Amino acid sequence: MQVTIVDAFTQQPGSGNRAGVVLDAAGLSVATMQRVAAAVGASETAFLLSGPDGQGVRLRYFTPTDEIDFCGHATVATFHLLAERGLLPRTGTTRLECAAGVLDVELEAMGERGSRPWIVTPRLPWLESPVSLERVMALVGGTVAMVDDTLPVRRNGHRLMVPFRRREDLWGLAPRSNELAELLRPHGLSGVYVFTRETREAGSMAHSRYFVPGMGVPEDPVTGSAAGPLGMYLAMNGVLPLPAEGGTVRARIEQGDAMGKPGRIEVEVTGKAGHPERARIGGVAVTVLAGTLHV
Repeated sequence: MQVTIVDAFTQQPGSGNRAGVVLDAAGLSVATMQRVAAAVGASETAFLLSGPDGQGVRLRYFTPTDEIDFCGHATVATFHLLAERGLLPRTGTTRLECAAGVLDVELEAMGERGSRPWIVTPRLPWLESPVSLERVMALVGGTVAMVDDTLPVRRNGHRLMVPFRRREDLWGLAPRSNELAELLRPHGLSGVYVFTRETREAGSMAHSRYFVPGMGVPEDPVTGSAAGPLGMYLAMNGVLPLPAEGGTVRARIEQGDAMGKPGRIEVEVTGKAGHPERARIGGVAVTVLAGTLHV
């Protein structure tokens, strides 16, 4: 089976978030795709089931232990690879069909750097946390005093989003993964996304880490599927101002630095002040390795 390894949200091999990409996955069973993802060992592997054609691209995503509805970095990796191999134009729009729904994708030509995919992220409801913040903080290796109490703790889909005051505290976290997974699982949660407005680079809006033990990923290096909701969250809470009459703003999210795999995610949010309507994530990628996997 032909598998390509792509690092997303970076153009430096070994940085960003690594994804496996299988471009000829039509007819593969779920069990086979799961074995491939486990063998590849990246946080996620994307499987192209159909396309590219006039109807768009159909993908499925697997972590080493589970199938998931949507994966931002593996989508960036796949569309980067399709454009790099001439299977899609380097610029233009298409559609992505996945378990999360049908999502719009735009390819932006980046000169010698190839194409940057822009992907609309699924919109999920914002809910109160169903678990004790004290217990969550203890299991990620921190304390409630580290939490930025000027912003709310919220659930979005299968992740809990927790704002921090300082980047230093964020970097010092050392989760007890098994216990954290056991705490989250009964509530349909798989991970904790922590972030702070204290960034490394002046042009960034937030700096983050993401622990996903419920899906077999102790820490995800750079998470596109969480960056889109983070953009929405920041806009809802006035950190990322939207025009009163409506419009679009962009921001940059930093992640992966604490793991030695720095990546940068561009986020675009559209809507009115305090009422975001849509988020897109964008990022470059680099092909690292292509070869044959024997499963």
